[in-house]
Amino acid sequence: MKPSIYLKAGLFLSISGLIVACASAPDYSGNTDSRWANFKNWTKITENRTSTGDPTGFVSTVHKGRDGYRDVYVNDIGLAVIQGTAPYNYPAGTVIVKEQFDDLAAFEAQKPTDLTIMVKLRNGATPDAKNWGWVAGYNAKLEETNAFCSGCHSIATQNDFVFTNEDFLKQHY
Repeated sequence: MKPSIYLKAGLFLSISGLIVACASAPDYSGNTDSRWANFKNWTKITENRTSTGDPTGFVSTVHKGRDGYRDVYVNDIGLAVIQGTAPYNYPAGTVIVKEQFDDLAAFEAQKPTDLTIMVKLRNGATPDAKNWGWVAGYNAKLEETNAFCSGCHSIATQNDFVFTNEDFLKQHY
């Protein structure tokens, strides 16, 4: 017996719904690491700045690429450093959160689709990455040895692996 057109259509719509649900805004609820659980209450260093494009030439397709928009938050531990000027040397415990938006409409509606987090670890934790660890998603676990993230961020080694700081924002936004 062949499946009916209605069964095929129903299956297609169900799968499409799952795909859309997976691509929807991050869920900022649930059991997450206390180091970034309340990031929305931190300083948004991109406040009143439209952070988009690829002024570094390194974004390519990551962090929503050249067409994506981004908001960046920092906790109080790293605030003075990120708002200061070079040299940037973040203390252990600094957490930087990047909300990523697909396009201008999503940015204006403040509907992010991805979240990445950087955590400055204790001295000696990840020396090749200047003691930074990365997280992909609000409820994800910290990855101290994420070669993908550290590989790109090593381009900003002179700024302690952080691209978005006050000097960068003044120059590009």
